[in-house]
Amino acid sequence: MTITAFQAIILTALLVAWLCISIGFFVSMIQNIITDHRREKRDQEREARDLEYHQKRMKDYN
Repeated sequence: MTITAFQAIILTALLVAWLCISIGFFVSMIQNIITDHRREKRDQEREARDLEYHQKRMKDYN
């Protein structure tokens, strides 16, 4: 095995490792975006329910 073949194998292995890591970061980023969007939507719905509940309690109080 020559030095050039060994270098090609090492370069290919490094490129494959870099590609796998990059894909992993990309998938993680997409999942975080989706999770943040869902959390924000849930928070808005909770705030609307809390406001409605508060208004109902104030109406019943008077």
